[in-house]
Amino acid sequence: MKLIFLIVLSFSIGWVVHILFTNSNQTETKPLAVLPSEIDCSSHNKLSTPQTIEKIVIKEVIKFVPKIKVIYKDKEEGSEDNRSKKDLFLMALEKNEFYNAMDYYQEADEEKHTSYQTALFAYFERMQKKDPLKTVEQMQYFIEIEPQSKTIVFQLAQLFEKQEEYEEALNLIIDFSYVVSYSAKSIIHSKIKAISLSYITKLKSANNFKELIDFLMNRINIGVLSDFYSFELAKVYLKIKKYMEAIEILESVQDNETYKEQAIEMLTYIQNKLEEQEEYPIQIPLIKKGLHFLVKVYVDNIPLLLLVDTGASTTSIDYNKINHLTVIEENAKFHTAGGDIYETIFQADTFTVGSTSFKNFTISSLQFTGRGQDGLLGMNFLGKFKFKIDQQEAILFLGEKN
Repeated sequence: MKLIFLIVLSFSIGWVVHILFTNSNQTETKPLAVLPSEIDCSSHNKLSTPQTIEKIVIKEVIKFVPKIKVIYKDKEEGSEDNRSKKDLFLMALEKNEFYNAMDYYQEADEEKHTSYQTALFAYFERMQKKDPLKTVEQMQYFIEIEPQSKTIVFQLAQLFEKQEEYEEALNLIIDFSYVVSYSAKSIIHSKIKAISLSYITKLKSANNFKELIDFLMNRINIGVLSDFYSFELAKVYLKIKKYMEAIEILESVQDNETYKEQAIEMLTYIQNKLEEQEEYPIQIPLIKKGLHFLVKVYVDNIPLLLLVDTGASTTSIDYNKINHLTVIEENAKFHTAGGDIYETIFQADTFTVGSTSFKNFTISSLQFTGRGQDGLLGMNFLGKFKFKIDQQEAILFLGEKN
């Protein structure tokens, strides 16, 4: 470009000088129509010489050099055009004119896309607080243009997760995994696991095991991180005591080094539970109250809450709860740590705990007002079984007595 400029300048000066020399040799002097401006020769009494004319022409041409230089500089750098595009993009975002900004984005070169995406990230952060649904629509539009933009994809996945649209977030990340390099797979998988665990925890907290099982089975069928979802499903089956289903899954994932050790531990635990079920086929849920356990019973179909007391020889219930029952003996003598006491003994037609029921069951009466329970479940019930209490899970295990 500089060489062209010098050639044009030299040609212009030479051409103007040639015209002036030609005119000076004519018998009648005429105005110089080719000069950039009128030449004032009034100070000269005689006809201008070729040397004088050359000086004037050069002086006049030099006046245009700065202007030509400015034009040349702008064309060489192209800075004005690029700056205007960048300004228009940022101005559109500031005015929340997202789709106009996208037009400028697509016109820009790859070099500017990085800074533009940084601006878009800030824009989406701002907009999702005002209108999350509209922001999701705009982010999806941008991802169609730039499917490999990890920053915006993860940002949208996080927004889906905040809105508890976990399936949408996971599908977005999985689709993204198909367009990134193999080296980025570990990051993608970590993100998938994090989102999935958030959803799993939410469903477990709500005891929504049906939806949780459906979610995990659907993810296994998709085929991405199948062992991860299978292992989580095995843990759910273990939680709800579907041991055979859990065993089948654990045996299929125990060859995976990630889950091998945990799978073996869980299989051992399940085996112990199955043996426990065989030894104690009756399992009754308890209510933990401090260091003690309460159990729900039915006396002639009337629900009552009794404290499990292995130190009590007889099941005792508040008099006001059982005074309608058949009296067997009045003023029966009982030996207690505080001394001898006298109580009435009643007989219930049916006494039921869990799935176990007895007829003509003997109950003594006591005063339990204000204690948060209706009486004590004593050894005249517990002694009929081989029993144990799982304090951690709050379960009363009953088995056949040898």
